Amino acid sequence: MTKDELLAKINTSIDEQQVKLEELKQKALDESHEALDDVRAAIAELEPKLDQAKAKAEEIAAVADETWDDVKESFESGWKESAAKLEEGWHSFTDKLKSFLS
Repeated sequence: MTKDELLAKINTSIDEQQVKLEELKQKALDESHEALDDVRAAIAELEPKLDQAKAKAEEIAAVADETWDDVKESFESGWKESAAKLEEGWHSFTDKLKSFLS
């Protein structure tokens, strides 16, 4: 995978997660106080993970093209780990929210 391909994949994922987080923030405005506390806690948990993903993308973007092949595996592995943590946090929250709202 080229640096540009990995960055495109990362930025797409970040954009998708950012949309979900914004929807979550909007939902927090519409829910009861108990649910609101849960939503705020989830937002507080998810925002740092999203920030970490953005930082990883910036780190990859800063790598010189001529050194990309030397560091590619490390960055791809790091991104997979960051993406998995972000997705896990999102799924954990949505499962809690679904059980609360049902």
